[in-house]
Amino acid sequence: MIIGYIRVSTQKQNLEVQQDTLNKYGIDKLYQEKASGRNTNRPILNEVIDYLRTNDILVIYDLSRLGRTVHQVMKLIEYFSQNSIGFISLKENLDITTPIGRAMVIIIASFNQMQVEIQNEKIREGIENAKAHGKHIGRKPISNDKVKIIKALKKEGYTNQEIANHLNISKRTVINYSSIEILK
Repeated sequence: MIIGYIRVSTQKQNLEVQQDTLNKYGIDKLYQEKASGRNTNRPILNEVIDYLRTNDILVIYDLSRLGRTVHQVMKLIEYFSQNSIGFISLKENLDITTPIGRAMVIIIASFNQMQVEIQNEKIREGIENAKAHGKHIGRKPISNDKVKIIKALKKEGYTNQEIANHLNISKRTVINYSSIEILK
């Protein structure tokens, strides 16, 4: 059986290109997931792994859909090899049944991981630069008036979610500000 797995990192992203490509390949069953590739516990991927049997083939759009670190990818590739499960990554044209295919998986997974690390490094540098220039990082603090309203509504017995809905702020903001002292 040919099983397809497609993934994007966020709810806002679109799966259509991956889905069209896998459907053209000719899959029997398709699994879709919207979760970060850095997450090692992805429910749909776990379901796919549980579903796969000897001689099944897992088809993905590109190797980064399987995971974003070399360790994640190699752990899965090893599992596939040990259980006689085929694996195809369409974008890179990878086949793990050959020594060159397995080596290419390691190389491509290494580049994918490096890309993530470089991106994270740039984000950290940007934040440090902004802080060095006196820019505020994160959300703006709420006004003392809103803090007073939060405290008053808490005393009246409203839940954090009810207060958040009333003030059009997040529940986490209500929790964070409900216990601080009001600045004068």
